Amino acid sequence: MKDRFSDTSRRSVLKTGLGIAGVAGLGSILSVPVGAVTTVSGGGAALQNAVDAASDGETLVVTDSTTYDPVTVDIGVTIEASGDPTIEGDGDTGAAVSIEADDVTVKGFTVTNPDGLLGIKIQTGYDGATIENNTIEDVGPTGRLGVTGIVVGQGDHDDIEITNNVIQGLDQETTDDSGFPTVNGILFDANNSDPGTITNTAVNNNTIRDVESDIAPLGIVVQHETDGVAINNNEIRDLVAADDTDSDPSDDTDFSFTFAQGINIASPSTTDTVVNHNVIENITSAETILAEAVKIDGDGGGVAFRANQFLVAVGVNNRNGTDGGSRDPSDDPVVDAKNNYWGSPDGPEKAAFNQDADDDSRSDVVGNVDFDPFLRNPPGPKGGGNGNRGGNGNGNSNGNGNGGGNGN
Repeated sequence: MKDRFSDTSRRSVLKTGLGIAGVAGLGSILSVPVGAVTTVSGGGAALQNAVDAASDGETLVVTDSTTYDPVTVDIGVTIEASGDPTIEGDGDTGAAVSIEADDVTVKGFTVTNPDGLLGIKIQTGYDGATIENNTIEDVGPTGRLGVTGIVVGQGDHDDIEITNNVIQGLDQETTDDSGFPTVNGILFDANNSDPGTITNTAVNNNTIRDVESDIAPLGIVVQHETDGVAINNNEIRDLVAADDTDSDPSDDTDFSFTFAQGINIASPSTTDTVVNHNVIENITSAETILAEAVKIDGDGGGVAFRANQFLVAVGVNNRNGTDGGSRDPSDDPVVDAKNNYWGSPDGPEKAAFNQDADDDSRSDVVGNVDFDPFLRNPPGPKGGGNGNRGGNGNGNSNGNGNGGGNGN
């Protein structure tokens, strides 16, 4: 965490009026009591100005319904909305809201970034962030990599909570210099050589919908190592991969394939990670690669999937994806996907690889996946589906199976 009292920091200049924060300046910084509440209105730069003048533990309440400039939150404060305000990005590669401190809460805003890359970003290595009850929409297209609604940056992160947000209307399109135009609802964006670990983290009760990319729309992507992570009760739907080269004459980049995934686990190591009660449906991929509810591109051995509704052509693909079945997945860690609903009372079908799956209402599994027992019916809000040969559907689902025993 950076030193907010460094002698040339932007905060020191703005709060004290001095190039170097002296004793008097520090006194003014510490004069606001922890837990103080300040109201903000007026739009434009008013929210950033309030953040720059705030102290640790302060709450900034935005009371009007106007539009605010992009904001960098570099002190441990809560910013929340009592009106209906919008924070709008500048359409560039930065985020509309950039979190650059520990213990920051962003609550109740509409966040947009038309023609920009990012909605809300937790920058590298910060802990204790809460992103709650926001609507992140109208982000992209940029023609560059990785349009994303909420992104958690590289490095280690602890105690991250992303809950009750709606992420919608994200778009990424190809241009002549576009690279690989993916779009992500929520992304844990790790460095390949040093991924870092996310601990005590929850991604719960979010809705991700109406996400489109010329090549790859993705709902939730986890690239960090995980230890104590919950991805529960999210709805991921209406993700569309559509290479529109033919329909858009200005788009002359043809990738000749598309893919679309509800959840992607690309973690090199997973521990104590649960994915429960999510609904993943209406995901389409225009060319070659069938849509997947869950794709395991890393280690799925420490993840348990329970009481999810996998209503996509491929329910779970444990890495053996698009290579015509030439890769043997038997050495992959087994993915524990018992007691889920696969779109049919008969459970999932097995497929050797992605393109071998049937694109029908009954989801397929690919690779080393333990899916039995399964739920015969969709689970209710806390389960309620019926397991097959397995007793109680899962630890939370309370589904009654046919035959004895407990489903694990």
